[in-house]
Amino acid sequence: MNITAVVACCLGIIAVYRYGFHGIHGRSYLFLTLGLICWFSADLSLAYYYFALGIEEQILVSITDVLWFAGYGFLALHLFTVLNYIRSKINLSTVVIASFAIVLFISYNIFIFLPSSQFFILGDLTAFVVTISYPILDLILIVPSILILVSLRKDYINSIPWFLSSLSLLVNAIADDGYVNDFVNGHLHNLLFWDIFYVTDFIIMASSLFWYNRYHISDNLGKMKLSY
Repeated sequence: MNITAVVACCLGIIAVYRYGFHGIHGRSYLFLTLGLICWFSADLSLAYYYFALGIEEQILVSITDVLWFAGYGFLALHLFTVLNYIRSKINLSTVVIASFAIVLFISYNIFIFLPSSQFFILGDLTAFVVTISYPILDLILIVPSILILVSLRKDYINSIPWFLSSLSLLVNAIADDGYVNDFVNGHLHNLLFWDIFYVTDFIIMASSLFWYNRYHISDNLGKMKLSY
């Protein structure tokens, strides 16, 4: 997972360096890269806890949570930047689909996540608040991702990077919600299954950034040369 994460981060840094910070693409991929770096740092800290300190998955709040929260903020900015750009393509049916997904997501967490009682047994209200924040933050990624995926489904050439990056974040959000639910309910044997989804998420994201570096930036640079 860390290998795929660092590949995605490096491709993001290359894209930002080549394209710069200007325009919709520049801002959106800057936010995306910063979010990936935060999440990679969080995963790296978990690896340090496990291999160096011998600490496995824990409920207690740590620096890892801070890094993940920062990553959510940057990734949400990326998605909302894209949404602002394609807002004219979003129709009523797309909004209905996203609303249906929200209802399913909330219902799922009410009936599966909230009944968990181990936080109340441990008496750690801070850990409970931090952990329950993850499904809420996942929702912030899921809704824009669905809107982007549905709105850009027919624009294969120009919007492939945004489509893939949104798909990647959607996969991550779903996996994160499943991971948290299994963790707080003590189903630790299922956590490896969700790790596979995280790896898939970073692979899709790396593909998005590779496409952006290989085709989109090259096209823009070619147009700039022609304009001179």
